[in-house]
Amino acid sequence: MSITFGTSDLLEYNARYSVLICRECKYAIQKSALGSHLLRHKIYRGERQRLLSSIAQLELVEPDDVQLPPVSLSPVEGLPVISGYRCTAIGCESLCASSKRMRRHWSENHGVSDPPESCARSVNLQTFFRGTKIKYFEVASPGQLVTGQEIVAHQHSLNRVPTPASILPLGPRCNLDLETLRYFHHFTTTTSLTLPARNGEPVKYWQMDVVAQALRLRWLTCGLLAISASHLAALLDDETTKRVHRERSAQFLQEFSAGWGEVLRDPSVARLEEAKAGAQMHCIQCCCHWTSEIPALSQGLIPGPAPFDLQSFTTTVQGCIDPNFALRSAVSSDDVPEETWIRATTDSGGSSDAGVSGNVPPALLYRFRILPYRMAEALEKPDNALDFVSTLSAIDTLVECFSLSYASDDVGAVWTGMASWLRMLGDRFNQMVLHKSPAALIVLAHWLLLVERAERYCWFLRGSAMKLLRQITGELPDDSAAQRLVGDLIGSTFGH
Repeated sequence: MSITFGTSDLLEYNARYSVLICRECKYAIQKSALGSHLLRHKIYRGERQRLLSSIAQLELVEPDDVQLPPVSLSPVEGLPVISGYRCTAIGCESLCASSKRMRRHWSENHGVSDPPESCARSVNLQTFFRGTKIKYFEVASPGQLVTGQEIVAHQHSLNRVPTPASILPLGPRCNLDLETLRYFHHFTTTTSLTLPARNGEPVKYWQMDVVAQALRLRWLTCGLLAISASHLAALLDDETTKRVHRERSAQFLQEFSAGWGEVLRDPSVARLEEAKAGAQMHCIQCCCHWTSEIPALSQGLIPGPAPFDLQSFTTTVQGCIDPNFALRSAVSSDDVPEETWIRATTDSGGSSDAGVSGNVPPALLYRFRILPYRMAEALEKPDNALDFVSTLSAIDTLVECFSLSYASDDVGAVWTGMASWLRMLGDRFNQMVLHKSPAALIVLAHWLLLVERAERYCWFLRGSAMKLLRQITGELPDDSAAQRLVGDLIGSTFGH
């Protein structure tokens, strides 16, 4: 039912949604803006008061309280229909009016800076309100109308998540059922695009190379599914659903860990490639555990990662992008034969000769330019000239890595810039870090600016930079100039 008001039926009341639509402007008017809107249409004094008195008898809901129509309905009369996009990520389906806004949505909400064409599907959109109250809803075009039962079934199939009752019992092997295929689909279409690859091509490496290996080996498939389930948990706000995905991840991890342990005990060249893929998955899963607790870990059902600290984090970060490094770290930390794999995984990665990129924010470049002077004021004169030279070299290398990180806004560049610094450090500086030298810890704290930047693109790192920054602060003398120099990063740069 609709009621019209004003000269030429300017306003139309839609009783179904309790909104008042201006037929000339083609959008709904908020109750608080009615008087000014009528003035805009040159409706003055007496007539305006009569209209306002009549409209006051109607039930008008606020923009946030309007019940949006289901997809099955035809367009709302009086509102324009525009072409738009619906997100295809599992459990999301956000609506955007442009492909540019949809790409931004994937970057901000799914951690994918360069989404594939399949990230969204074309739909017809309408909105009741404009300005800051825009809230798009999808409408069916002629020929696309479906029954209520069909739309309910469709929405159920899209949004259904595993419930505690449908989770398979923990055991040595978990069935690959239809729910499992959802995780596999999510990995190939979404999660794979968020993971770092050394060659800068996550689509080819994670979506094709690793998936091809995993499809031949059940334990690798379970590792892939565990990462996918953790990713889904990281994307959601509802704690109940997050817990379901984490529990599912723990189930997959149980079988992955069994297969991974078996491979570590059999270091043959024939199993080298699967071992490297498993080592890389293990590093990513460690990061997942550090940023969100998985119930099975605390129950001792699967091996947990190393405690979250500076050394374990920096080692794991390198392993996430470098399968050779990940495997060498794994065999050197376990009581397993290692000669075969150590010889076969010689690190071919070298340092970068990139110059300073013009994309690095000037404020950051200035911070590094004056950092040696600020450190000289805050610290005592170094006992060894080599420590001084190593510290300056580490700062120069860090500027190079910022150039790598800011070369582009994709996960590959951002991760490479962050991880490269760890690989390019000299032995002298690494020893300074190991002995908790204040100079080394201050430079390391500034490296965390790259970690903080990576958190915006890598969902499994979120919160790591601040945790480590607080650990570094705790290693410095209380109320010292060095601690204040590091603490300055918390308020001025990290923005937490």
